[in-house]
Amino acid sequence: MQQDDMLESRLLSLLIQPMRIDEIRRALPEAGKRELKDALDRLIADGRVMKNKKNRFAVSAHYGCVAGTYLATERAFGFVTPDVAEGEPKPDDLFIPPNASGGAWHGDRVLVKLTERKNGRGRREAAVLRVLQRAGNELTGALVQRGNAYFVQPTSKKYPEIAIDRHNLGDARVGDRVAVSVSYYGDEKVAPQGVIQADLGEDGTMEASIAAILHENAVFDFFPDEVLQQADAIPQEVDLSAAGDRLDLRDKLIFTIDGDDAKDFDDAVSLDLLDNGHYLLGVHIADVSHYVTPGSPLDQEAYRRGTSVYYPGHVVPMLPFALSHGICSLNPDVDRLTFSALMEVDKDGRRYGAKFAKSVIRSKARMTYNKVNRILAGDKTLREEYAYLIQTAEKMNDLAHALYKRRIERGALELDIPEAQITVDENGRPVAIQYRERGESEKLIEEFMLQANEAVAEYMCKHGQPTVYRVHENPDPEKLRVFAQFARPFGYRIDPSKPDDTFQFQTVLRGAKNDPRQRILPTLLLRSLARARYADECIGHYGLKAKFYLHFTSPIRRYPDLVAHRMLQKSLTGEAFTAADENWCEDAASQSTTREQAADNCERDIDKLYIAAYMKQFIGEEFDAEVSGVQAFGVFAALENGCEGLIRIELLAGDYYQYDEQHMALTGRHTGKRFTIGTPIRVKLIAASEVTGQIDFTPAEGALPVAEIPAMAPEDEPGLSSPRGNRAQRRRQGKGRGGSRKGKKPPTRKRR
Repeated sequence: MQQDDMLESRLLSLLIQPMRIDEIRRALPEAGKRELKDALDRLIADGRVMKNKKNRFAVSAHYGCVAGTYLATERAFGFVTPDVAEGEPKPDDLFIPPNASGGAWHGDRVLVKLTERKNGRGRREAAVLRVLQRAGNELTGALVQRGNAYFVQPTSKKYPEIAIDRHNLGDARVGDRVAVSVSYYGDEKVAPQGVIQADLGEDGTMEASIAAILHENAVFDFFPDEVLQQADAIPQEVDLSAAGDRLDLRDKLIFTIDGDDAKDFDDAVSLDLLDNGHYLLGVHIADVSHYVTPGSPLDQEAYRRGTSVYYPGHVVPMLPFALSHGICSLNPDVDRLTFSALMEVDKDGRRYGAKFAKSVIRSKARMTYNKVNRILAGDKTLREEYAYLIQTAEKMNDLAHALYKRRIERGALELDIPEAQITVDENGRPVAIQYRERGESEKLIEEFMLQANEAVAEYMCKHGQPTVYRVHENPDPEKLRVFAQFARPFGYRIDPSKPDDTFQFQTVLRGAKNDPRQRILPTLLLRSLARARYADECIGHYGLKAKFYLHFTSPIRRYPDLVAHRMLQKSLTGEAFTAADENWCEDAASQSTTREQAADNCERDIDKLYIAAYMKQFIGEEFDAEVSGVQAFGVFAALENGCEGLIRIELLAGDYYQYDEQHMALTGRHTGKRFTIGTPIRVKLIAASEVTGQIDFTPAEGALPVAEIPAMAPEDEPGLSSPRGNRAQRRRQGKGRGGSRKGKKPPTRKRR
């Protein structure tokens, strides 16, 4: 623990009761005056310590105050989610009544004073004392004009209108969607002020909504000129004389397997039989680190982006196309520089050792998942065309099955939750939505990439050398308790106090595969897990039940993989590691986690727009659905194709429905009709907006008495909006292929 952290920790323990500054100094004589003042100032700024009118310092809880995140609604009231220390149970949200927000905006971190009052739903009330930290100073919205005055009306009504001086309009025109930076947050007399930073297009169009989502998450299509210049200056042919001493694998049977529409190929595989009867499994990854050097414009931009972002028909790459689609892409029949992981495994999937080397390969084929699946299924035409790799492909498939079996036997969780795949036409319009299927070849590549990732992580961890790991903590027992309640009616006995016993969850997952009534259980289990993240220490991966794990296999589209390559090469060459290396790994882990979350947000929200655009043609039609989420304002219903929409509680006529938060259910007071996750229901599509992504259903005639359709109701309660519509939640386990999300339609979007 750093010295500053130690002093702050001692102060927090000391200030359980109020103390004057002289009393604090006597209790901590070893702390200097300036050091002590700075520590108190930091704690006060963070909301953990307060000073009263008598100049006595104490932890905020002593004064009945707590810090947390303010969650605005589209009405006058809001909520605050209190801060919670790691490992502690999550407290209930606090209700902030009208006129008690203290100037806070949605997402701000605030300090609130608790009251003894409770609102109508039993939530304790509080009032905001001050804003500790603004969530951000940039929003998107529509530019409007009233008289000679200009305003931006934020897309979300959770934010107030922002006044714009005419000199700060830029090139924006009235009626456009714009990005505005807030220069003044306003007070009781003066409205919030702002400056327009970007014109995103005509408001009310899907294109402007997509541009707004990307902008809000700091995802930008264009690269700075100096980055493009550096990328364009890189030769598009391999110069072996400048490539260094490398393992020459160009005569080996090495090939890539990717999606049909993939444009960049950053991993290739090989399999050779050794004299002892074992296999030599080769995973060969594009050597991006040879071209993207530390501190260069390319490196700085890749660090800033953190990851590529994919949405239907588009990719916003981490690296310019000259690298991602050019010299770094493992195209067939050309020399390419790679970093190879060569692992000795037996036919039962046991790994006996691994070595790593910079290499040069020449891919013998650009295979697709579809082709390999058909070859393995016995397609005669393809087996004749690719006769030279049939035997290898079949051995690879057998090995993949063995690796999968061993992974499951050690307790890994296989949360194979169906995910909607959106197909677009040549104009970028959605033409089909269906669940993505994973065949034998997709699973084969996933198992091989997992092996490489684990082998590199084990090497780096056991050598005690810095790198960026992919980690996944144990789940919160309280969340597991909620899951256990849902699983119990299906005959499962889950012990939430034993999260390390993943075999009890495997039993649920196996049962859910064979029973349509249970298909919601994997989603609920996923929601109870922590979210995978990047870290500079190896603490293991819960979902994979792996002691060692990192991302090594996709440096074209993920920055942590690039870090892993550099650190591994430094270890192999015996170069000394420095404190700067450790600091860089720590910073890269934090930045990459943040950017991954931004990418998740973009992909999830943009997918919603495409799904709504596709469903628009079916307004007025009826569908079979099942309840996929329950909130106080209504229920979410999911169709068989993965489309999800809201049935507002106003439309559940014929009874008064009460919300049971603990069991996530709506129950009719008089009829006893109960809506909970998994409940089948017949629905009618009544609205679909490609501008907001909102889809609305109503119970089909005869399913329930139908009320008159009121105006759109806002989603005012905090918390999860819908489990299936939230891709970030579905990615909590976060495994992925390691290098599979490429081109227009990546075959899988899991990120383990």
